[in-house]
Amino acid sequence: MTNPLAFSTLGCPAWDLDTILTNTVAFGYDAIELRGYLDVMDLPLAAPFTPENRIETRRKLTDAGIAVCCVSSSGVIAQGNLDHVKSHCELARDLGAPHVRIFGGKPESRELALNNLAAFGDAAAEAGVSLVLETHDDFSTGETVATLLSEAAHPAVFSLWDLHHPYRQGEAIEDTHRLLAPTLRHIHIKDGVEGKGYTLLGEGDVPVFPMLALALDSGYTGAISLEWEKRWHPELPEPELAFPQYASAVRAWLQTR
Repeated sequence: MTNPLAFSTLGCPAWDLDTILTNTVAFGYDAIELRGYLDVMDLPLAAPFTPENRIETRRKLTDAGIAVCCVSSSGVIAQGNLDHVKSHCELARDLGAPHVRIFGGKPESRELALNNLAAFGDAAAEAGVSLVLETHDDFSTGETVATLLSEAAHPAVFSLWDLHHPYRQGEAIEDTHRLLAPTLRHIHIKDGVEGKGYTLLGEGDVPVFPMLALALDSGYTGAISLEWEKRWHPELPEPELAFPQYASAVRAWLQTR
């Protein structure tokens, strides 16, 4: 099975829905990951994703042959912002997306982390979707994510391997993969140079393709999603340059496998 190639809307904060759909097809992507829309970060409040507009938005996606691989929320275990997570789970359900991304943050206690994660997981299960906890914040390594998920043991909670963060923490890529593989459902890719920021694919020092090889060789069938952080780093190259470059490089690599 071919892994869907996706990009996060974090990388195209100036694009409206029609532009997103047009460029998804033009640049050779199969899916999108929703993370903010124009000037709105709380997705269920953005015009195309309000409850009354979701049927039409889903129709547009279907007509364009584009899937939503993940709805990336600002849900943070340490904050326990359950209503926010619930609303994003409902959005994912309505758009046919399988996953909702959450962060761990910096919990004050293990008990708090586990209790809030359980509540988040229950909300996802009720909506018929799953959560993916990103390697980020206090959970930037495979070890920290895998340990928390093992302790929580919630059937609706899985992992998201952001390739950049564990590598920058010094965790060996083989260890990250081994720890996350049993729960891995989503992957973020990005390249960069330590201390200098993100780059086009192949111009940085992140071993993106060896990490992808580990995942795919062990049977990972989820999306490969470009997280180009243009919204947070406006100095980055425009998505009109970065998105096709990443797509071309990843597809060329996939063809050699």
